[in-house]
Amino acid sequence: MFTRRGDQGETDNGLRVRIGKDSPMVDFQGTLDELNSFIGNALINTKWDDIRNDLIKIQNDVFVLGEDLTAESQHRTIKEEDVKWLEQRATEYRKEIGKIKLFVIPDGSQEAVSLHIARTVARRAERLSVFVSKEMSVNKYILIYLNRLSSVLFMQALASNKRLGITERIWDIKRES
Repeated sequence: MFTRRGDQGETDNGLRVRIGKDSPMVDFQGTLDELNSFIGNALINTKWDDIRNDLIKIQNDVFVLGEDLTAESQHRTIKEEDVKWLEQRATEYRKEIGKIKLFVIPDGSQEAVSLHIARTVARRAERLSVFVSKEMSVNKYILIYLNRLSSVLFMQALASNKRLGITERIWDIKRES
Protein backbone atom coordinates (compact mmCIF):
# COMPACT_ATOMS: atom_id res chain seq x y z
CA MET A 1 0.00 0.00 0.00
CA PHE A 2 1.20 3.50 -0.73
CA THR A 3 -0.33 6.96 -0.69
CA ARG A 4 2.58 9.06 -1.97
CA ARG A 5 1.94 11.47 0.93
CA GLY A 6 5.31 10.61 2.47
CA ASP A 7 7.36 11.04 -0.68
CA GLN A 8 8.61 14.47 0.42
CA GLY A 9 9.90 13.26 3.80
CA GLU A 10 6.85 13.96 5.93
CA THR A 11 4.24 11.78 7.61
CA ASP A 12 1.12 12.21 9.73
CA ASN A 13 1.42 11.90 13.49
CA GLY A 14 -1.38 10.40 15.59
CA LEU A 15 -3.26 13.70 15.52
CA ARG A 16 -3.01 13.98 11.71
CA VAL A 17 -0.45 16.77 11.86
CA ARG A 18 2.32 16.58 9.24
CA ILE A 19 5.80 16.10 10.71
CA GLY A 20 9.21 15.35 9.25
CA LYS A 21 10.25 11.72 9.04
CA ASP A 22 13.51 12.78 10.68
CA SER A 23 11.74 13.97 13.85
CA PRO A 24 12.47 12.30 17.21
CA MET A 25 8.80 11.26 17.35
CA VAL A 26 9.05 9.31 14.09
CA ASP A 27 12.37 7.80 15.20
CA PHE A 28 10.71 6.70 18.44
CA GLN A 29 7.72 5.24 16.56
CA GLY A 30 10.07 3.35 14.25
CA THR A 31 11.93 1.98 17.24
CA LEU A 32 8.65 0.81 18.80
CA ASP A 33 7.84 -0.97 15.53
CA GLU A 34 11.28 -2.59 15.59
CA LEU A 35 10.81 -3.53 19.25
CA ASN A 36 7.47 -5.15 18.52
CA SER A 37 9.02 -7.11 15.64
CA PHE A 38 11.84 -8.38 17.86
CA ILE A 39 9.32 -9.30 20.56
CA GLY A 40 7.46 -11.26 17.86
CA ASN A 41 10.73 -13.00 17.01
CA ALA A 42 11.24 -13.89 20.67
CA LEU A 43 7.64 -15.09 20.83
CA ILE A 44 8.11 -17.64 18.05
CA ASN A 45 11.41 -18.77 19.57
CA THR A 46 10.17 -19.52 23.08
CA LYS A 47 8.88 -22.87 24.29
CA TRP A 48 7.35 -21.59 27.52
CA ASP A 49 3.67 -20.65 27.79
CA ASP A 50 4.21 -18.09 30.55
CA ILE A 51 6.82 -16.21 28.51
CA ARG A 52 4.70 -16.50 25.35
CA ASN A 53 1.63 -15.10 27.14
CA ASP A 54 3.70 -12.26 28.59
CA LEU A 55 5.13 -11.40 25.17
CA ILE A 56 1.67 -11.35 23.59
CA LYS A 57 0.48 -8.87 26.24
CA ILE A 58 3.65 -6.82 25.84
CA GLN A 59 3.17 -6.58 22.07
CA ASN A 60 -0.30 -5.12 22.64
CA ASP A 61 1.08 -2.76 25.29
CA VAL A 62 3.75 -1.50 22.86
CA PHE A 63 0.99 -0.58 20.39
CA VAL A 64 -0.86 1.25 23.18
CA LEU A 65 2.38 2.99 24.14
CA GLY A 66 2.83 4.22 20.58
CA GLU A 67 -0.75 5.45 20.42
CA ASP A 68 -0.37 7.11 23.82
CA LEU A 69 2.62 9.09 22.60
CA THR A 70 1.48 10.00 19.10
CA ALA A 71 -2.07 10.91 20.13
CA GLU A 72 -0.75 12.76 23.20
CA SER A 73 -2.71 10.57 25.64
CA GLN A 74 -6.06 11.41 24.00
CA HIS A 75 -6.92 7.73 23.43
CA ARG A 76 -5.53 4.57 25.01
CA THR A 77 -2.68 5.15 27.45
CA ILE A 78 -0.04 3.27 29.37
CA LYS A 79 -1.10 3.30 33.02
CA GLU A 80 0.41 2.57 36.39
CA GLU A 81 -1.30 -0.84 36.37
CA ASP A 82 0.66 -1.76 33.21
CA VAL A 83 3.90 -0.91 34.99
CA LYS A 84 2.84 -2.87 38.08
CA TRP A 85 2.09 -5.91 35.92
CA LEU A 86 5.64 -5.78 34.52
CA GLU A 87 7.02 -5.46 38.04
CA GLN A 88 5.06 -8.54 39.13
CA ARG A 89 6.31 -10.52 36.16
CA ALA A 90 9.93 -9.47 36.82
CA THR A 91 9.55 -10.53 40.45
CA GLU A 92 8.24 -13.96 39.44
CA TYR A 93 11.12 -14.56 37.01
CA ARG A 94 13.63 -13.31 39.58
CA LYS A 95 12.38 -15.89 42.10
CA GLU A 96 12.96 -18.59 39.52
CA ILE A 97 16.38 -17.36 38.46
CA GLY A 98 17.84 -16.69 41.89
CA LYS A 99 20.99 -14.62 42.29
CA ILE A 100 22.07 -12.73 39.19
CA LYS A 101 25.73 -12.17 38.47
CA LEU A 102 26.64 -9.16 36.40
CA PHE A 103 27.55 -8.88 33.57
CA VAL A 104 25.70 -11.60 31.67
CA ILE A 105 26.92 -12.20 28.13
CA PRO A 106 23.89 -12.57 25.83
CA ASP A 107 24.08 -16.14 24.56
CA GLY A 108 23.13 -19.68 25.48
CA SER A 109 19.98 -20.44 23.53
CA GLN A 110 18.10 -18.99 20.59
CA GLU A 111 15.28 -18.18 23.03
CA ALA A 112 17.53 -16.21 25.34
CA VAL A 113 19.37 -14.35 22.59
CA SER A 114 16.12 -13.29 20.90
CA LEU A 115 14.91 -11.92 24.25
CA HIS A 116 18.23 -10.11 24.78
CA ILE A 117 17.91 -8.48 21.36
CA ALA A 118 14.38 -7.31 22.19
CA ARG A 119 15.74 -6.01 25.52
CA THR A 120 18.37 -3.86 23.81
CA VAL A 121 15.77 -2.38 21.47
CA ALA A 122 13.54 -1.66 24.49
CA ARG A 123 16.47 0.21 26.04
CA ARG A 124 16.87 2.29 22.87
CA ALA A 125 13.13 3.05 22.90
CA GLU A 126 13.51 4.14 26.51
CA ARG A 127 16.35 6.52 25.59
CA LEU A 128 14.33 7.93 22.69
CA SER A 129 11.31 8.47 24.94
CA VAL A 130 13.50 10.67 27.14
CA PHE A 131 14.61 12.62 24.05
CA VAL A 132 11.00 13.05 22.87
CA SER A 133 9.91 14.13 26.37
CA LYS A 134 12.22 17.14 26.07
CA GLU A 135 10.22 18.35 23.09
CA MET A 136 6.68 17.55 24.19
CA SER A 137 4.62 16.37 27.13
CA VAL A 138 4.89 12.60 27.57
CA ASN A 139 2.88 10.34 29.87
CA LYS A 140 5.29 9.57 32.73
CA TYR A 141 4.36 5.89 32.63
CA ILE A 142 5.81 5.49 29.13
CA LEU A 143 9.38 5.91 30.36
CA ILE A 144 8.74 3.78 33.45
CA TYR A 145 7.08 1.06 31.36
CA LEU A 146 10.02 0.87 28.95
CA ASN A 147 12.46 0.73 31.85
CA ARG A 148 10.57 -2.19 33.43
CA LEU A 149 10.10 -3.88 30.07
CA SER A 150 13.83 -4.23 29.51
CA SER A 151 14.12 -5.77 32.99
CA VAL A 152 11.38 -8.31 32.23
CA LEU A 153 12.98 -9.24 28.91
CA PHE A 154 16.32 -9.71 30.68
CA MET A 155 14.72 -11.94 33.32
CA GLN A 156 12.91 -13.95 30.64
CA ALA A 157 16.21 -14.53 28.82
CA LEU A 158 17.86 -15.80 32.01
CA ALA A 159 14.83 -17.94 32.87
CA SER A 160 14.87 -19.45 29.37
CA ASN A 161 18.49 -20.52 29.68
CA LYS A 162 17.92 -21.86 33.18
CA ARG A 163 14.92 -23.90 32.06
CA LEU A 164 17.04 -25.34 29.26
CA GLY A 165 19.86 -26.19 31.67
CA ILE A 166 22.24 -23.66 30.14
CA THR A 167 24.66 -21.85 32.45
CA GLU A 168 25.01 -18.13 31.78
CA ARG A 169 28.40 -16.87 30.71
CA ILE A 170 29.50 -13.98 32.88
CA TRP A 171 31.84 -11.31 31.64
CA ASP A 172 34.99 -11.23 33.74
CA ILE A 173 35.49 -7.54 34.55
CA LYS A 174 38.82 -8.26 36.26
CA ARG A 175 40.40 -9.93 33.24
CA GLU A 176 42.76 -7.67 31.35
CA SER A 177 42.49 -7.38 27.57
